Amino acid sequence: YMGGGFGAKQIAWKQDVIAALLAQAAGKPVQLMLDREGENLAVGNRNATRQHIRIGATKSGKLVAIAARVELQTGAYQVGGEASDVAGIYQTLYRCENVTTEQVGVYTNTGPAVAFRAPGYVEGAFALESAMDELARELGMDPVALRMKNYSKQDQKKEQPYTSPEALRLCIERAAKEFGWGKPAKKTTGGSKRRGVGFAAHDWIGGGGSAPGYAWVKLNTDGTADVVTGTQDIGTGTRVALAQVAAEELCIPLECVALHLGDTANGPYSPASAGSSTLSSIGPAVRAAAMDAKRQLLEAAAPILEEEPEKLTIRDGKVVVAKDPKSSVSIKEVCGRIAPHMIQGQGARGAGPKKKTAHTFGAQFAEVEVDTETGEITVLRIVAAHDAGRIVNPTMVDSQIIGGVTQGVGFALTEERVVDTPTGIVLNANLEEYKVPTVLDIPAITHAALGLPDSAANTLGAKGIGEPPLIPTAPAIANAIFDAVGVRLREAPFTRRRLLAALAEKKGT
Repeated sequence: YMGGGFGAKQIAWKQDVIAALLAQAAGKPVQLMLDREGENLAVGNRNATRQHIRIGATKSGKLVAIAARVELQTGAYQVGGEASDVAGIYQTLYRCENVTTEQVGVYTNTGPAVAFRAPGYVEGAFALESAMDELARELGMDPVALRMKNYSKQDQKKEQPYTSPEALRLCIERAAKEFGWGKPAKKTTGGSKRRGVGFAAHDWIGGGGSAPGYAWVKLNTDGTADVVTGTQDIGTGTRVALAQVAAEELCIPLECVALHLGDTANGPYSPASAGSSTLSSIGPAVRAAAMDAKRQLLEAAAPILEEEPEKLTIRDGKVVVAKDPKSSVSIKEVCGRIAPHMIQGQGARGAGPKKKTAHTFGAQFAEVEVDTETGEITVLRIVAAHDAGRIVNPTMVDSQIIGGVTQGVGFALTEERVVDTPTGIVLNANLEEYKVPTVLDIPAITHAALGLPDSAANTLGAKGIGEPPLIPTAPAIANAIFDAVGVRLREAPFTRRRLLAALAEKKGT
């Protein structure tokens, strides 16, 4: 198992090359492991940003202008990999005739920045969705109503429709209903504690998949199937999901499918496992390969059953005559009879739609409790609805939602790289001082699942869910904090010091 990637594994780092050179010299496999400090310092980090935003709207809430200037920390040098597109979400999330964005890279005396789970969109969503919430307050509009007022069914940058134009609307409606948005909420629990609720939406450029990608499916004489692909499972459940796709198309039990992945030398080519696109890139190829193998199987079974292939189907591991299910032959027997000939299907992932844009969308609602004396912020619950196209494995999608939201809570409340300004030395390159959320920090997370197959994006109808759940969490929490205590936090993480300073400034004014 490869283990998590989160963007950093798109780069061939120095330690990767060193391990390869050592293995070459030793003539044996070499494993080079980074400790916690090494992992923190030697494989990049999410870039810091400073965003300057102006938005304008009519009194009715129609957006008339969005202007954003983004200063993006690059580090001392660039290392490649997926770029951080902070400006992207400004350009496509809402319908607006006048949008201008400027993104400027700033070199600093620090390690290089690299892609990190939805690079750019996490940062952009925090600023844009905070600004949209602020606009809604100024206009006296419900924050959800303002988003719906400016809903966009098309990619206005490319001037073409989305493959799933109603997905974001359905996400918002599903999550709002599950959360109970609009119902009277408890604002205070007595003493210094105040409660508030917040909302944020997002889109994401990845998830629809890309070409080329290939897969093979081989049927064996024992009735099992081997699926071969060059892709990798980086902890997202790709191994199981692709096996499910093959099993369903072949109409055989999941336990009869063996998946072989991660070897592009002896298997077919696959794009990198990144950008929330593995299942949507290779899933269609596996399905096509399984369909090809099924076609060959029916042709091989036709003489045995004395029927035309078109009149045959597969049920529960058997080839049957569609109108006479009692007339059947097992896959095992068919493959045994034609041996040493083999049935091997080949499949490819075709190009995406040319006149439509495949994006993924999502919405999250948050409830927080803020202690105005201590500055402590407690996230009580998060309700999330995300567009993942066809949900192949609900358990794994739930896990991605929980993981993404948990990381979003860290981005919002606890995670901050502390750098000594004169030297560029990272002062908290460990998990003692770099605070990731623990079990006690994680709120109740509800996944308001939305299964909406997107057949226009790819033939499987599935889209990626690895990155999107992280994108709207921080702004939803920030907006809930404002609802609770009336201060707008514009710098993450929302530490006690920053909250108390904002409350003091508000009191002073």
